[in-house]
Amino acid sequence: MSWIVNIVTEDGGDVTRSKMRVSPYEFTLATRAKWEAIISDENVVIGEGRVEVVDIEEVLVQRDSLAMPCAFTQHPIVSVLKLGVKGGARSVECDRVIDRAYVTGLQSGEILKGDLLAVINVFPIMFTRVAETPVAIE
Repeated sequence: MSWIVNIVTEDGGDVTRSKMRVSPYEFTLATRAKWEAIISDENVVIGEGRVEVVDIEEVLVQRDSLAMPCAFTQHPIVSVLKLGVKGGARSVECDRVIDRAYVTGLQSGEILKGDLLAVINVFPIMFTRVAETPVAIE
């Protein structure tokens, strides 16, 4: 089974769409992992219930690895919703550099540069069971 989807990316404010044929990717995770800290790289004032994008210290997620959020809240003012990767969507076969966090305000306050916002669990993929390389559609 496969789908034709639009891969949507943003570069400098310009949004682009590329049609790709993609399929499910079945894999087995290793039982070892490492924790990576998501640390603010700027000061941000946030209101309760507001969503903001916060620049963070870059985190490298190596190819053939999967990042999952840690369930525990690390910051009393914000909760991290999602993480953003330089250059937009990347396949698991590529290195990815996380450079921003999308956060929601749990209460009004300020994020300071150096604040720990979250922790992610990075698991290596032990082996791939079923995978097809995405194909660009003209």
